[in-house]
Amino acid sequence: MTINKLVEQLYCDNIKHANDYVCVVHVPESYDLSTGSPCVVDKLLKELQDKVKSLEDKFGDKLLKHCLDGKFRTGQGKPGDVICQLAQEEGADLIVIGSRGLGKIRRALLGSVSDHVVHHSHIPVVVCRPKEHHNHQKET
Repeated sequence: MTINKLVEQLYCDNIKHANDYVCVVHVPESYDLSTGSPCVVDKLLKELQDKVKSLEDKFGDKLLKHCLDGKFRTGQGKPGDVICQLAQEEGADLIVIGSRGLGKIRRALLGSVSDHVVHHSHIPVVVCRPKEHHNHQKET
């Protein structure tokens, strides 16, 4: 099960209330476009726009499926900072976020968006971890 599906399932099965307003935040990967040719930059921007539009459409379908009101927002910058900022702007009561379960070493080297949000958000955060991560933690 993908992280997005896991977050959706956890929210719908355990947190959802009838009058909830859901704001899904997507922070696209940042690219240094300063050295790219105009054709390459245009192509990358078009691909990014298409991906964001596809995600927005999927989210709209999920809202309808679960009879929820909400919206889709994107932001630029460091994902953890953007998520915290947009949650504050939206007046969110709760952040539900996925975690890929990178492990201690990879998380220390790469950083973790969910860790950043947990430590910098001014509102409660629920972190969804894949089952494989739970099983791995029990074995070590």
